[in-house]
Amino acid sequence: MVDPGRGRDRRGELPGRRRSRGAHRAAAVAADLDAGCAGGGAGRDRGRVRRGAARFAGGALADDPARRRTVAVGGYTATAALTAGTGAATPVWQVGALRAGAWAARGLRVPARNALLADIVPASAYGRAYGFERMMDNLGAIAGPLLALGLVAAVGTRWAIGLSVIPGLLAAAAIVYAIRRAPTAEPRPRVPLRIRVRPVLRGDLGRLLAAVAAFEVGNVAATLLILRATELLSPDRRL
Repeated sequence: MVDPGRGRDRRGELPGRRRSRGAHRAAAVAADLDAGCAGGGAGRDRGRVRRGAARFAGGALADDPARRRTVAVGGYTATAALTAGTGAATPVWQVGALRAGAWAARGLRVPARNALLADIVPASAYGRAYGFERMMDNLGAIAGPLLALGLVAAVGTRWAIGLSVIPGLLAAAAIVYAIRRAPTAEPRPRVPLRIRVRPVLRGDLGRLLAAVAAFEVGNVAATLLILRATELLSPDRRL
């Protein structure tokens, strides 16, 4: 209850100050969720699981030329809107829900984007096209955090998260531009969506996926190394 005479609650705090603290706490959670635990632990892995499941489902959607275009545009737009929306969220559960939705949208859009790239680029330039796409993705992973540091210092965490909608919508506009320049998709009869794994695992692709799976299992060592370094370099050890 609020004391009418003083405008403070029983803990001696102004109600507006309590709401402001909750808002800043939610913004801090939104900024930290992508980093995960210890810079690459359980929180980040949960995000990868969500994205992986969404990509698995998005593969079935990307098989249809008409659906893949809609999914690509919708995925980029939803990712931009949901990610930026965390800047306006106050309760922590809202931040978690928005981030989970953004992870799912990001996962759904990837198979559709890759299929669109194959539609636009000649078969003789697949390697160069996908290599260029991966290069730009990695450059964005480097430049993005640096830009975010400047924005946080200039306008604060909440505004920096909100402004992330601008590059996200620019990416969606780029997808729309690419779709308009893509060859007209051949009409196909609509078939029910099915997720079939066995045909994918047959032949050369199955052997390639086995090699990729073995590499990912070995890549767990990097996460274990980070966790071990976190233990050794903790503040209580004065390192």
